[in-house]
Amino acid sequence: MTSVVTERLDAGIARVVMNDATSRNALGEDFRRELVTAFGACIEDADIRALIVATALDDFSVGGNLSKMDDLTDPKAGRARMKSAHRLARLLASSDKPMIAAVKGYAMGAGAGLALACDTIVMGRSATIGFPFHKVGLVPDFAIAYTLARRVGVGRAKQALLYARNYVGEQAGEAGIVDDVVDDDQVDDRAFGLAEELLRLPSHTIALTKRLLDIPAGNLEAALEAEAMAQALCFAGEDFPEGVAAFMEKRKPRFK
Repeated sequence: MTSVVTERLDAGIARVVMNDATSRNALGEDFRRELVTAFGACIEDADIRALIVATALDDFSVGGNLSKMDDLTDPKAGRARMKSAHRLARLLASSDKPMIAAVKGYAMGAGAGLALACDTIVMGRSATIGFPFHKVGLVPDFAIAYTLARRVGVGRAKQALLYARNYVGEQAGEAGIVDDVVDDDQVDDRAFGLAEELLRLPSHTIALTKRLLDIPAGNLEAALEAEAMAQALCFAGEDFPEGVAAFMEKRKPRFK
């Protein structure tokens, strides 16, 4: 049985479901390879406009598979492992399609990084997201130092990462680490509802907005130039006049 299953929930929505019960969705090399294949296929599929990352188990992902890290004492081997892991991180970061993480149970270490690579994180009230890297003598990986700082600011990211903190449900929401905290049995429904909201908006404007948000802070000229190019594309598209017409006619737009 495959450890990763892709489900088509509705026209335009796909859900990548992690289901490796033997490791509680630990992000070992084989599991990451399956995720790269699944996400890659969804990103390339023009009919998929929103992606949900979910779990079929009690846990989202417990992080790296520590039982398979005893062969990394050679720095070259360790670096090669990280380069392999970065394939998945880069794939998620480069996706133009909006991604929603549906977090249940534990999302620890690299599992937290997988959630943070998504645009929106929905979390159950009893779920835990944590950054235990220092407790096993490691530094945060899976781009967490980058994604968490962009979510909550450098100051709060320091408190989470330097002290190897765990955050349960509402704590994660109050810290700004996750976007939506709901009852445990409502996580999947809430993620699907948000995906449906995204389908009602033009997919190309969402994709362009994601790219605008990727521009490094402090580079105003680059941001303005990218904004001008993106908006010019939108002006020339079919969705802009439809949006204006819908606004004037006081009806819901029918975006293409």
